[in-house]
Amino acid sequence: MQKGLPNRFYTTREDFLLERERIFSSMWTCIGFASDTAEPGDAFPLEFMELPLLILRGEDHQLRVFHNVCPHRGHILVSEPGRMKKMLRCPYHSWTFQLDGKLANTPHIGGVGVRELENFDPTCHGMREIRSEVWNDLVFINLDGEAEPFSQFIQPLDERWKQFWGTNGPGMLKRSGIDDRIDFELETNWKLAVENYLEAYHLPTIHPALNRVSPVKDHEIFIEERFAGQISLNYQFRSGNAEPLPLFPEWPLDQLNYAEYPVLYPNTLFGLQADHFYVMVILPLRFDLTREEARIYRVGEESVGDSFSSQRSAQHEFWRSVFQEDVGAVTGMQKGRASIGFDGGVLTPVMESATAAFHHWTANKLDYELGVSN
Repeated sequence: MQKGLPNRFYTTREDFLLERERIFSSMWTCIGFASDTAEPGDAFPLEFMELPLLILRGEDHQLRVFHNVCPHRGHILVSEPGRMKKMLRCPYHSWTFQLDGKLANTPHIGGVGVRELENFDPTCHGMREIRSEVWNDLVFINLDGEAEPFSQFIQPLDERWKQFWGTNGPGMLKRSGIDDRIDFELETNWKLAVENYLEAYHLPTIHPALNRVSPVKDHEIFIEERFAGQISLNYQFRSGNAEPLPLFPEWPLDQLNYAEYPVLYPNTLFGLQADHFYVMVILPLRFDLTREEARIYRVGEESVGDSFSSQRSAQHEFWRSVFQEDVGAVTGMQKGRASIGFDGGVLTPVMESATAAFHHWTANKLDYELGVSN
């Protein structure tokens, strides 16, 4: 059996920052949701791998991502989500920036009442933008700016799902704004949240309710180069006598109980079912602190209307309960990483093969060689 990654990759800041450099900086990673900054001026600050970032919607409706620091003295620019007006002002010295990041005003830079300075070029001192793309409401960034084109990165997953939600499915994804958000902050390393999601081995123990509607015996594992996860062949998405939520129109009628739960490496978790789609973004804050932000999308405008409010509410509560059940599992594993009697453990070859694939992928990124146990 394959050995797991040793404790140091879960318990040290040094290795956490190594992951930031070799994993999160060099590839496309998801940091949030475009619909959280839907209108011009909407600003959404967040922490990611010990970096303060800012998602900002410009007056041109373009979404951009910036390092959330003033280029003057490094003060945080935006502390809370909200709507800016025409400008964004640093709270330290009142340097102001347009919503596209350009430096607009530098009060007293040349002395009291003097807004200009010889040999100072404002165009060189705007907010530092990060390369970003939006895909199906998800905001992806590439910190070092050197990754492949985003279309090339996402193409394998995009193509895989066309057989289920069709060519128009992504355009039908809708948020109600009421019963579509689930957030947690966990005292655990980000990888444990990912690893837990990749296997159904724990369903009978941790998720008895989920195991009734999507039994572990009806699960299969799939592993690709950039993603891996679970397939449920018997997901019972209908319950009671309530009218079911609208389905993706092009979903194959002979596969209505089919569902997929992949992880797009390194940190984006998906659930694709015939009547809804959810995404959980794993945001590493520190080596032992992680934020999970999940959003549930339904199919078409009708699905987010009042007539389906009870069905959405029940669905939201179901997934909130399932995700809550995982909190104790992943925090318990993090506590165990402090033990001198454990250093990575082993991964079973059948039930945890997707988790093992993620360990291999991570180890390769970090130039670490995983061992094998008898």
